[in-house]
Amino acid sequence: MNLLLMKKLSSMKETVETKSSYGCEFCNRTFLRESTIAKHICEYKHRWQEKDKRGNQIGFQGWLHFYKKNTANEKKRTYLDFIKSSYYTAFAKFGTYCVDANVLNVQRYIDWLLKNKIRIDVWNTDSSYTKFLIEYLRVEDPLDAIHRSVEQTIKLGNEEGILPKDVLRYGNKNKICYCVTTGKISPWMLYQCDSGLQFMDKLDSIQVKIIIDYIDPEKWALKFRKNPDIVKTVKEILNEGQY
Repeated sequence: MNLLLMKKLSSMKETVETKSSYGCEFCNRTFLRESTIAKHICEYKHRWQEKDKRGNQIGFQGWLHFYKKNTANEKKRTYLDFIKSSYYTAFAKFGTYCVDANVLNVQRYIDWLLKNKIRIDVWNTDSSYTKFLIEYLRVEDPLDAIHRSVEQTIKLGNEEGILPKDVLRYGNKNKICYCVTTGKISPWMLYQCDSGLQFMDKLDSIQVKIIIDYIDPEKWALKFRKNPDIVKTVKEILNEGQY
């Protein structure tokens, strides 16, 4: 009788131990049933399930660069480390902002934020991105700027039913001003083609105020004087496209 009881107790113990072995790899909680762990969603598991979202991947890269810049520890950090970081929410918000704002050159933006020691809680704000964008537009590769600007005139031309070369002449000025403030149309195009100069001449005072920081005449004139060869190349490209 005692032997039979001992066998039953041993069997019960093994059963309990087996059922208790269903644990969450993210929060370490354990569950009696496999079906329960399948339904279980803790904060860390939820973050892991969203790891493939573009915004979260951008946030992860920003987090990696932040640690590389601010710590001497060369330990390789993983996405699992990221989701358990106290900075996760801030960097995830930053990544989402980059996607929503269609940030130009995210890597350069991250470098700029770190270089200027911008607080993490304002990485995802228009004020921070605007400061970066105004600086970046003056230092980016001019051919990249022209390529992006031409693509944008093609897009606007399709929307308004006009040729890309005529967008700056006849297109919606408010739309074009918005494109300037988002970097989609570069001052390289505005200053180095006839239609760009015509566009700026026709703006009213409110429209000028909107884009003036992005097209700062004095700073851009200085840049053009320092780079006559690239100015010549840009003009040739735009003239060929009849801009």
